[in-house]
Amino acid sequence: MNRRDVSKGETRRLIMAAARKLFLEKDVDQCTMRAIAREAGVSPASVVVHFKNKGALMEAALTEDIERTTAQALATMPSQGDLAQRLNHIWRAMYTFYDANRRLYRVLIRSTVFEPEEDTPFLTWQTITFFNFLEKMIDDEKAEGKMASTVTSYILATALFSHYFGALVMFYRDPSMTPDMAADLVLNMNRQALAGLTTHPSEL
Repeated sequence: MNRRDVSKGETRRLIMAAARKLFLEKDVDQCTMRAIAREAGVSPASVVVHFKNKGALMEAALTEDIERTTAQALATMPSQGDLAQRLNHIWRAMYTFYDANRRLYRVLIRSTVFEPEEDTPFLTWQTITFFNFLEKMIDDEKAEGKMASTVTSYILATALFSHYFGALVMFYRDPSMTPDMAADLVLNMNRQALAGLTTHPSEL
């Protein structure tokens, strides 16, 4: 790595540290690219070189905390209980995390989840990693005979995650919904989906 690469890496680190500090301390609208550049001690042009807009900068600066929270939830997930119950440990941890700063993470989610994958590399990587984990859990359930071998792991992982995300939308739209309320809702949705709804599935 040459001196120029080191300088670029350090500039990026300073920008991300300044952005994270301001996003956590101030209203998002006050965290302009110019204000972040001032906090980082670099020129506004330097910020734009590394991040094309505030949404991209938010993603880079804030998803590290999301990744850390997810990793901790995975590491402490109970080994006992049914699949829905064990997954609920993760959902509850994430709702609790978002609840600590609903305003900020509402903006982050709104600015990233509906954007193309190539424009949200950090979120995309986290999502892929988590889906791989979900599929592995489902594959283990199938291998242990707890789930039908005909289940498509990716489809079921998508369905279970969609319950979490749907409740996350409700969580942000309804200030009275607590992390526990959201987690309990997803637990019931996951369990109902895993239990099955049809009496004659062969006729479908």
